[in-house]
Amino acid sequence: MASAGHSSELQSVVALVKTLTNAQLKDILRSEGLAVSGRITFKDSPFYTILEQLTPTVECKIREQTRDNVELKVVLTPTVASRLQADPNLRVMVYCAADSGLNQYTKSDIAFPHQVELKANLDEVKANLKGLKNKPGTTRPADVTNYIRKKPGYPNHIVMTYALTQKRFFVLVNLVQRHPIEDLVLELKRRKTITKEQVLREMKNRAEDSDIVATSTVMSLKCPLSTLRIEVPCRTVICTHNQCFDASSFLQLQEQAPTWSCPVCSKATSYESLQVDQYVDDILHSTSPDVEQVIIEPDGKWSSPKEDEFKGAGGVTPATEDEDELIEIKEPGIVHVKQESLSASGLSLERTPAQSREPSATSSAARLSTNKRSAAQVIDLTGSDDEGDLSPVRPAKRLATNAPHRAYARPAFRNSFSSGLVNGGNLSFTNQANSESPRQIGGYDA
Repeated sequence: MASAGHSSELQSVVALVKTLTNAQLKDILRSEGLAVSGRITFKDSPFYTILEQLTPTVECKIREQTRDNVELKVVLTPTVASRLQADPNLRVMVYCAADSGLNQYTKSDIAFPHQVELKANLDEVKANLKGLKNKPGTTRPADVTNYIRKKPGYPNHIVMTYALTQKRFFVLVNLVQRHPIEDLVLELKRRKTITKEQVLREMKNRAEDSDIVATSTVMSLKCPLSTLRIEVPCRTVICTHNQCFDASSFLQLQEQAPTWSCPVCSKATSYESLQVDQYVDDILHSTSPDVEQVIIEPDGKWSSPKEDEFKGAGGVTPATEDEDELIEIKEPGIVHVKQESLSASGLSLERTPAQSREPSATSSAARLSTNKRSAAQVIDLTGSDDEGDLSPVRPAKRLATNAPHRAYARPAFRNSFSSGLVNGGNLSFTNQANSESPRQIGGYDA
């Protein structure tokens, strides 16, 4: 009798449930703290391992012309709270996936609505939730660990606001274990590698192929991603090229935007298919850090490019035997060109201290010096004892070259900071070949 009564009661409940709508069923599940939709599973990632789901899965309804928001409440247990405080690689992350219409056993890509805003305890979460355009699966989960209070029993409120969606989304919060890139690189080194013997065998087989003309090639030792010298060379076994990329640089890029494609040939790859190339690793350890490429022969032998091929690339000028005949002016002074040094050209010059500070003074004096000069051609760069600072500095006077030979006297030029005359007060321009009429410059006849 009892069994018959229980069966009759069960049938009545089933009949009642069948009369309920989807909205009513979801309200019952929410009131009991149960998941509204089926369990969402995400594709595996080498950077995170999901340990525990901290909130129920919440549905984001279609909102083609309006906006809406969903709320997730994270309440940490004493065990989880203490673990979060002790382990910096234990993280609280928001996961989201679009409704693809597949069954619950299909693993989903992480995907957020196109227009979305995420807040945790009223603080805006700074995270890139869009990923790469037209490339599903290039989005990371949103890390909210630093925004929540790690206290047992404290209700942490996470609100996601979204708009203009044409499909449903499902969002939840997971407790995950983060795997640092350094640990992933160490794991790459420990597991199966592409041995040096295997690479040489493959190169030998290609060289012996009659349909392939084997020639020497240049292999770069720089990572195509970071453009820096490779530290841990890796590539995938499905790639036919020998060009490697740096493991750390590649994993850093995948953590930010997980495309999982080879940076050399763009073939699809994964963390499990990456292997360290011991042949390239041997070359890296056998060359100096400044070597950026090597020449690979068809039989696998390699050599560094000749050093003389790169000489002159920096524009270095070879030293000459006249390098010691440079003119150096250690301090402002008067440049005197003695008469006997210009006896061959018949040119007599005497400059004032103001003119000696002009750039043309040094260059003019330097042009008077030749590689093979006589002992009488001496340039005296010693300043006089009574020189001083002049203000204002006047431009150098143009040398007269067209008028008949004659000398012009010029009024004394006084130093603005002293009452005495500079260098005797007179400056003469004498050309034994030609001269021109004086011209007025600053009130003085030149």
